[in-house]
Amino acid sequence: MRYVGLALVWACVAATAVGFVMPWARIDLREPTLVKQVRGTLPASETLSGLTKDLGRITATIRRGAQSITGELPTLADIPKEVSGIQIPQLVNQKNAQTALALMELFTGKQERIGLKSYAVYLLPGIALLCGLLLTFLGRQRLVPWGVAGLCGAMAGVGFWKLLTTNTQALLVAITIGPGLWLSLWAYVGLAIAAGLEGILRVKRA
Repeated sequence: MRYVGLALVWACVAATAVGFVMPWARIDLREPTLVKQVRGTLPASETLSGLTKDLGRITATIRRGAQSITGELPTLADIPKEVSGIQIPQLVNQKNAQTALALMELFTGKQERIGLKSYAVYLLPGIALLCGLLLTFLGRQRLVPWGVAGLCGAMAGVGFWKLLTTNTQALLVAITIGPGLWLSLWAYVGLAIAAGLEGILRVKRA
């Protein structure tokens, strides 16, 4: 029975890895609400300066206190149609993306290091791998399966809540959540179930 449980655990770990390289988001190239706000605000905003147009591009300098960010705003042609989890840090930390993210902060009021936090996406497959190792080598200890079940259940619950409550129409681009992210979250559900079953078996054998 334990081998069946471990097979389920590692199938779920593999599913999180597969989901990480599958599309997390599909880009809808219609103009979302935030882009309309940016388009209407750019000519009159006192926070933007040095606006120039070159082949349809806009170069903006955004000042936030003593910090300034200068770069070209991305056009629709620059936006990929699909983005996987593994691509997110690379895309977010591009120079042009920093300008777009700073513009988003002007409207959302959030002063966050989005570029740095983008690397947190690696925690999704990383935590799943850690949980798989814990259940494989320490799963016979009574508290380990319950701890893993709680962690995986929390990861899945928070992830589903974020996806179901986030207004994607207010983001810099309008997006549709792709199958990769859903697969990863359901894999966490599977991990929580497998860990819970292991915990129940430990109690019965005690």
